[in-house]
Amino acid sequence: MTMDPTEIQARARRRLAMDRRARKEPRYLRVIGRYVSAGLLEANHPVAEHAEPITVEDVLYVGRLEPRVLELLPAALIKTPRMFVIPKALPADLKAVVNSLRQSKEPADFRGVKGAKLLSWLSRIGRKNKLPSRLKSFRLQAEEQRLLERVSQRLQLSETDVVRKALRELAAKELLADKK
Repeated sequence: MTMDPTEIQARARRRLAMDRRARKEPRYLRVIGRYVSAGLLEANHPVAEHAEPITVEDVLYVGRLEPRVLELLPAALIKTPRMFVIPKALPADLKAVVNSLRQSKEPADFRGVKGAKLLSWLSRIGRKNKLPSRLKSFRLQAEEQRLLERVSQRLQLSETDVVRKALRELAAKELLADKK
């Protein structure tokens, strides 16, 4: 099926008119204003900054017109959740992407946005170059727990930081031993 140039131009004009109307819609202005206010986007047109939380549903709607908001949404949900009114149940595709990002894994493509792009925003939103930590729990005997507490107090570090430091030092020692 081929279209003549006048039909192509007519379709383009209709699409442009629809886009212009949609960009004047309150939820478009709220979402873009919130992203601009948070420093996540720069708009090429004047937008009033919006400080109130926005709904995920509105972001998904605006994402059809402005894919940049979809690119930022999963990482922003993890790193700056106060930006949003988060529903009890996220859409299945968004939930899967957020779960992958929480584990610092590359997610599947999300509504036309490549997984690698989504992952790249995780370290650039919120606290820079900081990826989400993952919960690990261990069972320690009472003596080991007391030892951890004493070392923590002596080094003036949290118990988590003591475990991290010990793990790094042990790994460095073992890696050096492997080279010999």
